Amino acid sequence: MATYTIDIELTNRCNADCYFCPRDATPHQGLMTDEVFEQALVRAAQIRDRNTAADPTMETIISFCGLGEPLLHKRAAEYVQRAGDEGFTTAMSSNASLLDEKRATALLEAGLGCIYINVGERDQGYVDIYKLPFEKTRDNIVRFAEMAGGRCGLVIVLVDHRRDRAHVADMEQYWRDLGMTSFATFDIMNRGGALFVDHMQYDTRPELATAQRMIAARHGEALCSVPFFSTFVGYDGNIYLCCSDWKKEAVVASVFDDAAVYDLPKLGFVAGREPVCRTCNLDPLNALADELRATADGLADARDPEQMADEFATFGPRLRQGVEQSDALLAANGRRLIPVRPA
Repeated sequence: MATYTIDIELTNRCNADCYFCPRDATPHQGLMTDEVFEQALVRAAQIRDRNTAADPTMETIISFCGLGEPLLHKRAAEYVQRAGDEGFTTAMSSNASLLDEKRATALLEAGLGCIYINVGERDQGYVDIYKLPFEKTRDNIVRFAEMAGGRCGLVIVLVDHRRDRAHVADMEQYWRDLGMTSFATFDIMNRGGALFVDHMQYDTRPELATAQRMIAARHGEALCSVPFFSTFVGYDGNIYLCCSDWKKEAVVASVFDDAAVYDLPKLGFVAGREPVCRTCNLDPLNALADELRATADGLADARDPEQMADEFATFGPRLRQGVEQSDALLAANGRRLIPVRPA
């Protein structure tokens, strides 16, 4: 079953200070108001209707994630309840440092479906990276898992910020020994270029020109599909390109706009690669440049760049066609009938 995520950012403030989160690059911070949240729910229902009209098997979920710690919002559990009342399955991402027994009880009673907890270090390493007390966080996670009793999923998120798979495996085993069973591992992301990562300075990479030539030779177009998997609603009510738009530069629309037209503006940002995609490690051209470098370095897990170029060059035109057809139908019929979904 396909899944579409509506990411509602209750806040972009955070009580942690991880070096792999470019907190100092956030242009403005705040908490979502009741008015914005209620209007975000209206738009979420419209998007769900659009999705199910085209694919009755598609599930549209609401994830309380964004770029901050949602438990800093005093009404987080109430908003989970409201989303559930509107028929949405809900999820949340957290560092769990604030997930005390009172908040855990409130979230479980509100019907939270799943919580994703980022805790990729332990002991003093955790303190050094997150600037939070480890024992408190660990105890919060273990207690929540016991309290949930299967009512709410719990996924331990491990960010490979060291670029050390052995360390990730060690962390997974640590949490398995404490009773955790579900894990998600991610490579470090440069958040649209907001985070400086040595090997992600694409403007200075000779492989980028090679990647561009490879796509051009296939008469294709490399378009990032990430913004079309979800809708990102900022705490301020603006709908942004995607969660990699850390600096909040690419405003697609507002939840207070009359029409829920989001895909065509996204396509404009993605095709132009400004102001976010050009520096983002998720951008297809940049991803292809990364694999060209990995292949040249002889890395065993490198993908075949030629195959990647074939996939990107083929997918881009199909994505563009799907977006344009979708918005043409919206203009003709007054509502969106076909969602854009990566093939």
